[in-house]
Amino acid sequence: MKKIKRVAVFVMLALVAGMTIASCNKDDNIILDKPTIMLDSESGVYEVRAGNSLTISPRYGNAEGATYSWQLDGETIAETPALTRVWDIEGTFYLTVTVTTDGGSASEEMRVEVLPSGKPVISLPLAGDRVTVKRNTPFMITAEITNSEVEGFSVEWKVDGRSVATGLTYTFESREKGEFSVEVEAKNADGSDVRRFTITVVDELPVTVEFPSLTFFTKSTERYTFPGRPVSLVPVIGGEATTFLWTVNGVLQDCDTPMFTFSSDTPGRYNVALTVNGGSTASVTVEVVDATEASRQRPGSSPTVRVLEYVPAPGQFIGDTSTGGMTGMEMTHEAACKWAEGRLKNGAYVSLGGFGGYIILSLDHSIVCGETGYDFSVTGNAFFREGTDTGGSSEPGIIYVMQDVNGNGLPDDEWFELRGSDTDSPDTRRDYAVTYYRPAGPGMNVQWTDNYGASGSIDYLSEYHPQPCYYPSWIPVTSYTLRGTCLKARTVRDPLTGLWDNNPFGWGYADNMGCDLISSSSSDGGGRPVGFRISNAVYPDGKPVRLLYIDFIKIQTAVNAKAGWIGEVSTEVLGLTDLRK
Repeated sequence: MKKIKRVAVFVMLALVAGMTIASCNKDDNIILDKPTIMLDSESGVYEVRAGNSLTISPRYGNAEGATYSWQLDGETIAETPALTRVWDIEGTFYLTVTVTTDGGSASEEMRVEVLPSGKPVISLPLAGDRVTVKRNTPFMITAEITNSEVEGFSVEWKVDGRSVATGLTYTFESREKGEFSVEVEAKNADGSDVRRFTITVVDELPVTVEFPSLTFFTKSTERYTFPGRPVSLVPVIGGEATTFLWTVNGVLQDCDTPMFTFSSDTPGRYNVALTVNGGSTASVTVEVVDATEASRQRPGSSPTVRVLEYVPAPGQFIGDTSTGGMTGMEMTHEAACKWAEGRLKNGAYVSLGGFGGYIILSLDHSIVCGETGYDFSVTGNAFFREGTDTGGSSEPGIIYVMQDVNGNGLPDDEWFELRGSDTDSPDTRRDYAVTYYRPAGPGMNVQWTDNYGASGSIDYLSEYHPQPCYYPSWIPVTSYTLRGTCLKARTVRDPLTGLWDNNPFGWGYADNMGCDLISSSSSDGGGRPVGFRISNAVYPDGKPVRLLYIDFIKIQTAVNAKAGWIGEVSTEVLGLTDLRK
C-alpha cells in the first residue's frame, strides 16, 4: 500500500501595513511564494460507496491565478479546484492534485477507498421477465436482496401499481385471466432498486415437449446407437400431459407412455416424433450406425485424463481464487476445461458444486468391461470422522457412462447410469431437475427452483470463499437447468456437538466412503478412489445394458442439500484411473 503524505501548512503572518505577506521585494525583484494545499481529510483517505459521488475540496494558499490538475493512474481527470466524481468500481485508488502559479507548484496525494455499494440489489428466481401461471393457483416468489442491514430498509410489492405486500416473499394468485404487471422495490438510506416482470394468468398451463441435448455444450439432439441396441427416448415435458402418441418415420407406434424405446436392426436415420395432448409435438433423429460395437473400440494406454465438459452447479469453490484453486481467468468453457485438466493432472480436487453439477472425462482409449472386479476408479476426497468409521463427509456423485457410437470423439451418443445402492430406493428421484439463477450483484446467494415446486439457495459464505459470485463465469446464460438422478441426502447435525456430517451411502457413488472404496479410510480428506463396474450400467427403465467397453464418464453431484455453515453438498473429483491397464 502506498504511503499517504501529510502536509503541514504553516501560515506566517506579519503585520506590514495591515496586510498578509504573499511576496517580498528584494533589490526591486518580486519573489512570489509557492502555493500550498491542505486536504479536507486529515488522514488523506476518503471513503465512498460504489455508485455514489464523492467531492474532494482542498484549501489552497498562495493560489491567486492558479491552474489545477487532478490525476488518476497518470490520466488527467479534472482541472478544477475541487473534484466531484462518481466512483463505480470497488477498490483502492490513488489521486494526485497539483496546483501551479507563477510562484511554483505543489502536489498532494490522497487515497480513495471505494466500498461495496450500500444500495439494495434485488435478485429474483426468474428465467426472464414473464411468468405464466394457472388461474386460482398460488405462485410464490422470494427475492434475494442485499444490504438489508442498512438503515431504512424496506420492501414493497405492487401489482398493476397497487401495493399488495411487504417482505421478501410474495404469493400471487388470481381468479381472473389476463396479464398483470408486478413490481418489487427495495429501499434503504443509500438508495433503491426495482425489478419488474409480467404474470400471465391462464385457464390451463400450455403443454410443452422437447428432446434435450445430452450435455450442456452439445447442442445437437440427435441420438446414436448400434444395430439391435435399444434407445430410450425420454423427452422433457412441461405442463399437464395426459396423452402420448409416438411415430417413427410417420408410422404410429404401440406406445402411450412418456418414454419410448426405439430399436432397429437396420442402419439408417429414423425420425421419432411425440405428440402430447393431441397438440404439442417434438421430434428427434435416431441414427443406427453402420458399424459394430467392437469396431468402435479405441486402442491406447495413456493414463492422461481429458476433460470434455465441465458444467458445475453454483458452489462455494466455483470461481474461488483463495482456496478453490481457480485463477479468475476461467471465463470460457475451454478455459474452464483446461483448468480442470491441470487440476486432475496434479491430483487436486475439482468441485462439481450443488446438485446436477457434472464433469465429463475420457482417456485416449476405451475402458474395457472385465468379467470380475472393478473396471475403473474415480478418486474423491470423502472421509470418516477421525478415529471412527462413520460421520465425516461423503458427497456422492452418480456415474454415467457412454460409448463413442458415432466415432466423432464427442460425448453426444447415449448415457447409461451405473447402478448404486440407492438406485431402487423409493426416496430416489430419477427425473429431478434444478434451475439455477445468476445473482443480480456480487456477494449474493444463488437461488434455485426445482421441477417439484421446491426452491432454495446456494448460500454465499463470505468468510471462507469471498469471490464475488458462485455462479460459473463460463455459463453464458442467466439461468440454466441441470437434470439427473437425485438421492435423498444423508446430511445431519449432531445435536450435542453441533458438527455436521454427510453420512456415506452403501456403494456405487464417487466421493463416498462406501464398501467399494479401494483404499483405506482416512480423516484428512485426501484422495480416496472408489471402484466401478461397467456391468452395472442400466437403461432409464432400470434394465441392464451390456457394454463391452466405455469411452466417456460423467460424474454428477447426486444430492441437493447443504450443511449449515459448511455450505452446499458438492461432489469433488481428483482423478480417473483405468483399472484394466
